[in-house]
Amino acid sequence: MIPDQDPSPTAATELDGMPTRVSGADTLAAGTRIGVYRIRRALGEGGMGQVFLAEQTSPVHRDVALKLIREQIASPLALAWFEVERQALAQMQHPAIAQIFDAGTTAEGHAYIAMEYVEGESVTDYCRRHALSREARIALFIRICQGVQHAHQKGVIHRDLKPANVLVRDIDGTPMPKIIDFGIAVGGDARNAGAVSTAHSSRAGTAVYMSPEQAGLHGRDIDTRSDVYSLGVMLCEILTDADAASLTVDVHHSTRAAQATLLTALASDATPDESESASANLLSAAHKLPAELRAILRKALAENRADRYDSATALAEDLDRHRERRPVSAMPQTRAYRMRSFILRHRLGIAMASIIAIALLVGVALAVHGLGEARQSAKLAQAEALKAERIAQFVRSMLAGIDPDRARGMDNTLMHTILDEAAERVGKELSEQPDVRARIERTIADSYGSLGDYELAQQHFAAAIDAARSARLAPGEIGRIAAGAAINRWNQGRLQDALIAAQEAFAMVSPLPAEDRDRLSVESTLASMEAATGNPEAARQRFLRVLALQRKLLGNDSEDVQSSIDSLSSVDIDTARFDEARRLLEELLATRRAKYGDEHSRTFAAVNGLAIIALEQKRFADAEKLLAPQLPVIERIFGKDHPIALRLISNLGGAIRQQDRNEDARPYYERSAALAQKLYGAESPQTIIAESNLSLLLRDSGDLAAAEARARTAARNSDIVWAANAYRGIMHRELATILVQEGKYAEAESELGIAWDVLLHAEGYGAQHPRSQDVVDTYLQLYQAWNKPQREAEWRARKSAAPSS
Repeated sequence: MIPDQDPSPTAATELDGMPTRVSGADTLAAGTRIGVYRIRRALGEGGMGQVFLAEQTSPVHRDVALKLIREQIASPLALAWFEVERQALAQMQHPAIAQIFDAGTTAEGHAYIAMEYVEGESVTDYCRRHALSREARIALFIRICQGVQHAHQKGVIHRDLKPANVLVRDIDGTPMPKIIDFGIAVGGDARNAGAVSTAHSSRAGTAVYMSPEQAGLHGRDIDTRSDVYSLGVMLCEILTDADAASLTVDVHHSTRAAQATLLTALASDATPDESESASANLLSAAHKLPAELRAILRKALAENRADRYDSATALAEDLDRHRERRPVSAMPQTRAYRMRSFILRHRLGIAMASIIAIALLVGVALAVHGLGEARQSAKLAQAEALKAERIAQFVRSMLAGIDPDRARGMDNTLMHTILDEAAERVGKELSEQPDVRARIERTIADSYGSLGDYELAQQHFAAAIDAARSARLAPGEIGRIAAGAAINRWNQGRLQDALIAAQEAFAMVSPLPAEDRDRLSVESTLASMEAATGNPEAARQRFLRVLALQRKLLGNDSEDVQSSIDSLSSVDIDTARFDEARRLLEELLATRRAKYGDEHSRTFAAVNGLAIIALEQKRFADAEKLLAPQLPVIERIFGKDHPIALRLISNLGGAIRQQDRNEDARPYYERSAALAQKLYGAESPQTIIAESNLSLLLRDSGDLAAAEARARTAARNSDIVWAANAYRGIMHRELATILVQEGKYAEAESELGIAWDVLLHAEGYGAQHPRSQDVVDTYLQLYQAWNKPQREAEWRARKSAAPSS
């Protein structure tokens, strides 16, 4: 190490809050070179060594935080461990973790780590200086937990989490944390609670933040729950503005058990004893926290790690539940507690529910009363019929509020409760007023459908149709209810049943004039079902005729027109008419944004359609840019298990995977497959597509056995669900791509034969369709791998340029 000249000290330090070393024989002089790094000045020191601000001179010029491992712990065993750790640290890529640039040893044998140099201040100092609210502090701490969880997933336990090792800075007005100083982090598989047994590492860390097992009182190996304990101490400081250093003084001469007891007492329900002056301020501040936060601290700081949160994510999720006034897992799950949480969370929703319930009771009572009066006097019949219609409209308008697009302050459980009550009363009390019942049943069915509960929706569609027929309502009104039932069947994945229901609905309205509004609406639904069951060209011609009449009669802003545009664009996408589809969807998106705003299911549908076009045209980054901002909004409004969320995560996962980011896409694919199975069952179009998509991800990840199992399931179920539909051919082609990689060439050839035959004859597809050309590409890959040049040449002759877009 040779001293150099011209040090350039800077004011910001990577480890604010750590004591700067003033003197010492082993402090490096400014200008000292360590490989490609030139020391500028000392920043501080920790349990494993000193940290310096250094300039990297090659291959890039930048400031880094350079940590040198102490000589006294740099044994051959420690250095061997350090090399393993270097590989683990290099894998971490997370916004809340300071990036590791390099690690190694000098010619003199000194181990070092070069990491991102972060300007900022410790998390506790930041919270105090900016006087952050409790909500803001919890939000910041959740980001820290996410970074810790990322490290754990990469097999790294930090082991020295404390405020000085979490720096915060403002980015676009938002406080963003950076976790630093992984110099004593422990390698191994943290995801499987990998243990560490090296003597020097088992004691490294900062005493007050150490878990009991890390301190070594119980002689146990540590796992990720040790970091959870440290997070608990930090959380206590962040929430109370207390200083853990005061704890260090208090317990400096006591046992680790006493320290653990004191830390656990921070979350105690008991009133602090003012006589215990050493910790009175800290205990008093903790006692003022809400019961839920005290319970979360108790669980995070449990002396027995089996009683702690299993992961940093579990801790963050409980804090998120507290923010949203949902029951936290750390609290005893009594009925009274859950009810209190429910009421606090849904104060607006419960008020709305009360209004709807009262309206329903009054409406039903008035309708029944009107019926009695009408029986007494025929003269009043017409007036009472009008009153009944007004009452029905009033009740329908109240129930229509039970829709995620409208009822932003209510969750699905509450909305289900209101609907269930309404359904029960309508069935009992309006049985003798079928006209009123038909319209309210239709509204209830639509509301259940908006919540994604298609089975219950179907029951109420059936009840609405029966009541409408009993009341002898107009054919157009009955036909619209029946068309709604057909769409609901389609939402359930029951395509043939949906087609039959749509045909029956159209038969009800076909005697009406060709330009009748109800007839056109029902015919548009029939066209959608024809397209979904393998007749896209016939459906497209029907759509074009219907849409032209609807535009003429109703104007472009009509919901009937928008619905037909949406459905026609889907047909154009399936038949590779991408330019036509894009024009329709851009018109639809502009109309729906103006009419409904950005946060509405119909607006989401238009955005999703544009993203699908981008996916089909292999503009995957464009698709991700369209879809990614929609996901948190959809989850907030509709919930994480809603069918709208399923469609989005499936398409978003595809956009990410196609950019060669398999691991980023995996959570979306796995969630999509599990949610489709939950919502629709195994033999549904949504589940088949989700299974096939996951098989492709597994294929690209190298897990060919698992990929083949998923793809076989998808292909087998597609034979049941789709018969001659083009999607059946797509499923068999995707199975073939996996079989080619496995070297199962004869079987792959057989699967491609099925795919080619289906796509060649499917309406709207044919040999030149991009999906058919995908089959040609796979044939070429097969015969290249199988070494059959003659067969390869035959299929190359079928290769053509993709249709222009």
